[in-house]
Amino acid sequence: MSGGHRRAAPRRPWWPAVATGAMAGRARADAGPLALTALVVAVAAFLAVVTPRLVAATGDDALRWAVRAAGHDADLTFARAIEEDAYQARALQVDLADESRDAATSLRGTLAPALADAVSTPVTSVATLPLLVVEPAVDVDAPVLRTAFVDHAGTPAVTWVAGRAPGPTLTEREARTWQPGPPVPVEVGLSEAVAAALGVGAGDVLATRNDSRTVALEAHVSGVFRADDPTDPAWSAVPGLLAPRAVGTTLTRQTQVAGLLSDTSLPAAVLAMPPSVTQRVVAFPPAVERLAQGDVAPVAAQVAGLRAQTGAVGADGGARTSVMTGLDRVLLDARARFGAAVAQASVLLGGVLSVALLTLLVAAGLLVRRRATTLATHRARGATLPAVAVELGTESALLTAAGAAAGVGAAALVAPGPVPWAWLLPVVVVAAAGPPVLGVRLAARSAGGRRVGTDRAARAAAARDRHAGRLAGEAAVVLLAVGALVALGARGVTDAAAGTVGAAPPAADALLALAPTLGVLAGGVLLLRVLPVLLRRAVAAAGRSRRAVPVLAAARAHDAARGGLAFLALTLAAGLVALGTTVVATVQRGEVDASWQAVGADATVTAAAPDAGLADVAATLRASAGVDLVVPGRVDEHAQVFGPWGGQLVRVVALPAADYADLLARTPLPDDPALRGLGTADGRPAALLSPGLRTADDPAVELLWGTARVDLVTVGTAPALLAGDGDAVVVDADALAAAIGVPVVPDRVWVVGTGASAAVADAAGLDGTTVATRDAWLVEHRAEPLTVGVQRAATAATLALLVLVALVVVLAAATSAPQRGATLATLRTLGLGGRDARLVTLGELLPGALLAAAGGAALGGALTGAVVEPLALRLVTGQADDPAPVWSAWSVASLGVVAVTLAVTVLVESSLRRRERLGEVLRVGGSR
Repeated sequence: MSGGHRRAAPRRPWWPAVATGAMAGRARADAGPLALTALVVAVAAFLAVVTPRLVAATGDDALRWAVRAAGHDADLTFARAIEEDAYQARALQVDLADESRDAATSLRGTLAPALADAVSTPVTSVATLPLLVVEPAVDVDAPVLRTAFVDHAGTPAVTWVAGRAPGPTLTEREARTWQPGPPVPVEVGLSEAVAAALGVGAGDVLATRNDSRTVALEAHVSGVFRADDPTDPAWSAVPGLLAPRAVGTTLTRQTQVAGLLSDTSLPAAVLAMPPSVTQRVVAFPPAVERLAQGDVAPVAAQVAGLRAQTGAVGADGGARTSVMTGLDRVLLDARARFGAAVAQASVLLGGVLSVALLTLLVAAGLLVRRRATTLATHRARGATLPAVAVELGTESALLTAAGAAAGVGAAALVAPGPVPWAWLLPVVVVAAAGPPVLGVRLAARSAGGRRVGTDRAARAAAARDRHAGRLAGEAAVVLLAVGALVALGARGVTDAAAGTVGAAPPAADALLALAPTLGVLAGGVLLLRVLPVLLRRAVAAAGRSRRAVPVLAAARAHDAARGGLAFLALTLAAGLVALGTTVVATVQRGEVDASWQAVGADATVTAAAPDAGLADVAATLRASAGVDLVVPGRVDEHAQVFGPWGGQLVRVVALPAADYADLLARTPLPDDPALRGLGTADGRPAALLSPGLRTADDPAVELLWGTARVDLVTVGTAPALLAGDGDAVVVDADALAAAIGVPVVPDRVWVVGTGASAAVADAAGLDGTTVATRDAWLVEHRAEPLTVGVQRAATAATLALLVLVALVVVLAAATSAPQRGATLATLRTLGLGGRDARLVTLGELLPGALLAAAGGAALGGALTGAVVEPLALRLVTGQADDPAPVWSAWSVASLGVVAVTLAVTVLVESSLRRRERLGEVLRVGGSR
């Protein structure tokens, strides 16, 4: 028909009217897969939100724990001499107490905002120099007295059980005419414990002097008090205010006591001291409950700034103000430990979310395959690919929103806080985009997809291109995993999580945190290459069987192995389960090893000073039930030794060396054969020196022990457990006693045995002794928030992975269920029984799942040895070195979950098939 008009072909709209009714109908038909998908989205969203919040809360708790454990070392302390005019006669500073309070207020005003918020109400103290008490004679070691004024938001409350509060002893006129000579009378109050130790009461006088006899003070005891709140920080500002404190070694031992001054008695006490030597100390305790990880950087920087301008704080041309604090060190150390915990949590959370994302893709694949016929029909009726994308995307967005909302809501109930979008967004994006992308891909293929030539050469070239693309992808995954693992080993996992786990890490750091996940995934890719080979051999082997079930099961397993996404998800989950359980087992074993290093035995009894009574304690302990070995010894932290390096104060450990070597042999502590060789060599006591003291010539060393000088001969290196952090000398106690002519009095006892803790609790009855046990150390350490948090995170990640293992198995079984149902229905018409049908189903699903779970567990176990050291678990266990990996039987828990899930799936599927009509199943299966 020349010149005629052709009717234009109908134009396919790219944006169709979404058939709400049709969508609702498909949703009802696919309710099971949609519910599974929503469940996976909810679980993934819950983990992505709750884990960072819990880790962040753990970080704050760990920071506060560390500050509390640091005690007064974390105080921000300002010290400044009380100034006096050198050109005028000395006078009473009657307003000194009020001036000290004003100085504390002024100092707080000079602090930068972050630092001011990080500290609490200051403790102000003015304490005189320590003076030896010469009268009356008391039955304590070298009592030294300080008089002290303390204030913490006011004078601490006390109850006067005898006498009254201190008052003034000098008038201003008397002070102006005061000349050095007679002691200055000063009224003080004594606590009940101090008064009892000195044997004095209200109305008594303590005569004091300094070593050079140039300063003297008469402390008139105005009263005896009892503190209303002994925990008030003011009482710890000056040692000895509430109770005597024994310090020092044998030669320097003294008992510190302090007398409480009032506002009116303080001026006379300062006048009794030389000019400008008495210091006013203002200590700001940390506001522990207000500290958070976000405060570490600004507070540490401001503390460093204060140190840099030491002398400028409150500078007015007078005395310099010194700044002393360990707050910045404590905060930075706590942040370093928290950084390791964040990195460890990032590794586990990244792995769990990776498995969850793969599981979401498996669920999306299941949904799309069930709709393959519907999508093909839509395309045949004119639906465009954008139309398919919009329709599937709308449904996926609604489903993702519901699942994510449920997960985020559940997370808010467990741990409120801001939403960590860096972890949640990948879940939302993959869950929302997975079904539309896969659906569009399948719809495009249903309409012909990419055209391929009909000749054999073109088809072979296309197959080679697909194979080369797959090889390139697999090689990229393997190379990325190798690079990430190498970088992880070089840098350590603590570099992989700067900041907090809720923040988006840099790409390089995220790669380090995902290194274990990538390693297992690369192994899964290689296993996926092995699976078809094994299944082909299984088919060939089953073909030689005379029974139908092995042949059918092997054939079905071979066909079901075409989809590799579920295999990779299952392999990754099993590998990360092995990694998580190994981390937990390694931390628990590392804590036990750390307890041995911290205590040195099952229990130790330590006296404040060498005490002959410890020999009786040791004898009692040896007779106690459950005690295997008792070793008494002596540790002097400040003994003087002389060698080629000159004189030096070092730690000297004197103990029965052979007995201590036996103790090491009975414990997990490292043995040291050199201890068994200690004794006498060349007529002199043999010694082990720490590496810092040893030279190539193993020199002779002279030890000053009391008043005796002892020549030692070096025979080896001191064990690190006895040497501690500094330089040390280890000698045999009997050899040292023979050289000095008197026994070595012990100051501690090491006890080994299952009953050691109970034995020391009963036997250590000496005054001033302290008891340390491994059991108590472990209880305290395992209660630390960081330790609890890491183990809980690892345990929760492992449980979540096991849940995902079960979901992947169910999804993989559901994906192949229609084809399997049609096949089994056909076989049932040929006489296949129900038991054989269940065996065929199990034989189809088991090989791939079993290889994935077993291979993943093996990969995770093999990878653990490479990643435990970079994980920096020593910061969690409390050890000096990284713990050795400890494999747990729970590493193969995924195999059990796979077996149970498959058994339940086969039984449920078999039960459902009994209610199906064979004709309907064959018709539907044939259409698919």
